[in-house]
Amino acid sequence: MKKPQLLPIAFGILSLCMITSSHSAISITIASPNTTAGLIYASDGSIVTQGFARVGKITGTIDLTKGSVSWSNYQYWNSIFTDVNTSTGGGGSTPSTWNFNSSGGLSGSSTGVSAAAFAQNTPLYIWAFKINKSLTSGAAGSNGIPSLLEADFAGGLVQWALLAADEWKAPADLGAVSLVINQATSSDTRVSPIIGSDLGASVTMVPEPSTGALMMIGVAGLVALRRLRKY
Repeated sequence: MKKPQLLPIAFGILSLCMITSSHSAISITIASPNTTAGLIYASDGSIVTQGFARVGKITGTIDLTKGSVSWSNYQYWNSIFTDVNTSTGGGGSTPSTWNFNSSGGLSGSSTGVSAAAFAQNTPLYIWAFKINKSLTSGAAGSNGIPSLLEADFAGGLVQWALLAADEWKAPADLGAVSLVINQATSSDTRVSPIIGSDLGASVTMVPEPSTGALMMIGVAGLVALRRLRKY
């Protein structure tokens, strides 16, 4: 009677374990807001009804001097922000509910996020935009994030907020985490909102400097220069 071949059996078990672990995933949710908490407002205090949010991690050094809304600052943040719903990030699904609705709601889950790309305790962030563009819901691994162009920043209409909270960390394999916006307060050790203003239960966005404001700055500079020339 032949003895069982233990090596092939052990190899098969190991392979099965590797396949199982490679398919481990997590779920990352933006919690549903209510009428008094968890909202993101525009800089004038109005409810944001057009725009979207991105969720992910930051893979570079945070430069707090680049908080103002501009094309160059967008390029900077975009270069260090890794989204959960991209192939280079976690490869999770793209929730259409990460678009602001008419009540200012922003919620929903990205499922199938790679636990390898977002290892346990990885700090998570919400990057929200007020703009006439939106996410496109798609299957796992798709990228429904709209591309922002330099032209989008020309009209002074873009606003944004970058939020973090001490509680926002990737869970263990097969786990889930809920990002509650009213947890993003200035008392956090991660200094949140990184971009925006803390209202306690909600957050306000930072506006893009308008063309009119820039013109006023230019006029003031010319007046000051003329005064200096008189002396």
